[in-house]
Amino acid sequence: MLPRNSSEAARAAAREIGWLTVFRLTGYYVMVGILLLCLSALLPQAAIGPIPAEPPADMQGAMDWFKGQVAVFPTGAPIWIDALFQMISAFLLVLPLAFVYVRTRTRVKFDHSLVQTVIVLPIVVTAILVVVRDSLALAFSLAGIVAAVRFRNTLKESGDAVYIFGAIGIGFATGIHAISVASVLSVVFVIVELALWKFDFSAEFERTFARLCLPSGADLAEVPGYPNKTEHPPAGNGAGRAHAEPDGTGRSALLRIYVDQVDAARPKIEAVLERDAKRWALEQIVAGTGNAPQLTYRVRAKKSVGLDALREHLLRDAAPNVVAADAPES
Repeated sequence: MLPRNSSEAARAAAREIGWLTVFRLTGYYVMVGILLLCLSALLPQAAIGPIPAEPPADMQGAMDWFKGQVAVFPTGAPIWIDALFQMISAFLLVLPLAFVYVRTRTRVKFDHSLVQTVIVLPIVVTAILVVVRDSLALAFSLAGIVAAVRFRNTLKESGDAVYIFGAIGIGFATGIHAISVASVLSVVFVIVELALWKFDFSAEFERTFARLCLPSGADLAEVPGYPNKTEHPPAGNGAGRAHAEPDGTGRSALLRIYVDQVDAARPKIEAVLERDAKRWALEQIVAGTGNAPQLTYRVRAKKSVGLDALREHLLRDAAPNVVAADAPES
């Protein structure tokens, strides 16, 4: 029998971030922070006022004094150099977002074009804001140009839109010279996304919220339609509940599988279900009395697979132990 804890351990191992990744991200942000502070001192946006001979006692005055000592353009950097600095800042701060996207997406959900979009989008947004600045006429002209261009693209995952908004936010912040805000947004975005992915918060959200809202875990059985049905296998076959039962939304279906030997076929069947079904549960085992033994599962196939393809995968990957499979009306 395929133990449930082995599949959970495999999923947990696949979501392991690792201390090396944490150290690399931390080191990256530290180096980028130092670099941006040095560049902001070397390339001030506006002209620096009178510089005192000695550094003031307050922190802000000391920083202004330091900028006045090291500034390459004391009267303010040219607009193209200032724009280049802001675009470099946007690029450096958005790279961790692209890394997190690549790290937290499977091969099925991965979108190569989105990675390029996340990296390039804040650079373009920064350049647009540098051009527009406080000009209302340029802002309306830009709105007209954007309205004339149509973009048609469907994201593979709704969560991918968060990365687009994150990239736009970083571009806006750097475009208005709020690099500190862009830095905080980048760090918080990376931490939250990695945490949600590692702990797989969305996988058990029903049970999580139910336990938070109800007095005790025993009360979950009283929630209408909540998947808390217990398994009562036939005596002598040693079958137990293998997985959380699908919800009662009508999207689950009964799958009847005929096998030659229950003990030999069941691990193969449940390995396929673990891979291709979003949720599944063993409903019944009927020992063969003149006919092939029968296992009945209630499954909710993944949208990318479908019930028909799931049956074909069972016949192919669980062969030769699986003789046939059908989906009776449930």
